[in-house]
Amino acid sequence: MYTAHFGLSAAPFSITPDPHYLYLSVRHREALAHLLYGVNEGPGFVLLTGEVGTGKTTLCRCLIEQLPDSVDVAFLLNPRVSAIELLAALFDELRISYDHDFSLKDFIDTLYSYLLTAHSVGRRTVLILDEAQNLSQEVLEQVRLLTNLETTSHKLLQIILVGQPELKTLLKQTNLRQLSQRITARYHLLPLPAKDIQAYINHRLAVSGARGPLFNKAAVKEVHRYSGGVPRLINIICDRALLGGYVHNKNPIDATIVRKAVHEVRGDNSYQKKVWFMSSLLFTLVLLGGGGTLWWWKNHTSSAAPLHTSESPATAPESADSTAVAANTLPLPPPSATGTSSATPSLASLLQDVKVPSDTETAFVTLFQLWQVEYTSLTGSTACERAANRGLACLYKDGNWDDLRTFNRPAVIELVTEDRKQHLAVVTGLQNDKATLAFGGNSYQFSFTEVNQYWLGQFLLVWQPPKLPIPIVKVGITNEVIVWLRKNLDLAEGRQGTVTFSATFDNALKKRIIALQQQHGMTADGVVGEQTMVFLQAFSPAGPSLLRTLNVSTP
Repeated sequence: MYTAHFGLSAAPFSITPDPHYLYLSVRHREALAHLLYGVNEGPGFVLLTGEVGTGKTTLCRCLIEQLPDSVDVAFLLNPRVSAIELLAALFDELRISYDHDFSLKDFIDTLYSYLLTAHSVGRRTVLILDEAQNLSQEVLEQVRLLTNLETTSHKLLQIILVGQPELKTLLKQTNLRQLSQRITARYHLLPLPAKDIQAYINHRLAVSGARGPLFNKAAVKEVHRYSGGVPRLINIICDRALLGGYVHNKNPIDATIVRKAVHEVRGDNSYQKKVWFMSSLLFTLVLLGGGGTLWWWKNHTSSAAPLHTSESPATAPESADSTAVAANTLPLPPPSATGTSSATPSLASLLQDVKVPSDTETAFVTLFQLWQVEYTSLTGSTACERAANRGLACLYKDGNWDDLRTFNRPAVIELVTEDRKQHLAVVTGLQNDKATLAFGGNSYQFSFTEVNQYWLGQFLLVWQPPKLPIPIVKVGITNEVIVWLRKNLDLAEGRQGTVTFSATFDNALKKRIIALQQQHGMTADGVVGEQTMVFLQAFSPAGPSLLRTLNVSTP
């Protein structure tokens, strides 16, 4: 109803799953990295918990899409079953034949034989149990016993437990301590922080064809206030707010419209405390169908909207050479890598010029050229797969110019004109309040204000992690990634003169990491995941920098 009024091609905040609207926050990427670590390296259970609507089930879908073809996955969504029914459901998912009069022993013996055969031919098997907080203790004990199916050196079945916070409480019970002790990777998924709400909203609007933000800052604050950062609640509130904006002819949506939307969703015109709103709205969601939705599902690939198609850096293929970064330091290409144009057009006229290349292929050729990598010579169906073949990773984010300064790496951005045509440019430099944009072989400098007329904040950059797949490191780990971490942390802190670096993550290093995270507004847990690594890599002299001066034309 309101899409035509706001110039949208589709409703951006539908609660039905649509992979085109995928948005992975830093927290979701870190959770996905934990799941991948557990599947690829963990010998025990993997535990993923989080509140209703935070995207747990969606992350499992993402995980399944990222696993290689040699992995067989059984994804069970109905936990209210007996031990026999659970095994029957597992057999159905794995397409293992069984008789309906099978005893528990028959199921276990048949499963063990199947897993041994799969292992002998190089296949792995993963069981994902969603809504696991509803499993009975009897079934949980049977699940634990399934991990006893092993060879002398390998577990034959990797199990992921997914559930609401009550699952953590359940596993603390004394009679389940054996299961709890076997959990080797844990992650609790939190709602989106306030700083990500604007990016989340703008992302969904951009996918639906919006030419600019439709919610002002005050409205976004109200959305965060009443949703608590839960994506599903954000969708419901924003959808109703856009309807209210259409009815009252409001553009952009302001805080008053959002508050009215909240009260309409509640079906209550009185002002009550936020906790009452959250409780009633969550109950409404249960009546609407409950369970996780899929708006964070697998990233899609589309030449029409390339900045909505990147893979999570944490899921770069394992086949990538993890030593490529250490062995082949990539120097900054000379300024001639991107030519200088003698013309000084406005950005508006440049985007209308059909002779100016702004397609997906040209943009990524330019971006990879800055890393001295020939894009067209690499194998892979997406740019991020090609990057992984050279020890590089992709980072997709909704942000602003300050974020680009922080990451300090060239980035592909998407510019949308009034006629809804999409153009790609590469940000190759930042200087004061101006950005250098490369279109094919020519570069131009424009003010942030001019670029912001067409840019909604999405960008994709390539960076150089210490290893692929991107690891998560914390106290007690010893490997070459810790050496990389210490070197870059010294650069970030302005330290000089260290010749040798310890390869062990000790408590002293954890304190330094926490201090850095606190100083720069990151989650201060002392764990180094993707967010902290991307921040630290910006201090490395290897690779192209946004803050080095390039010769460009000035309109």
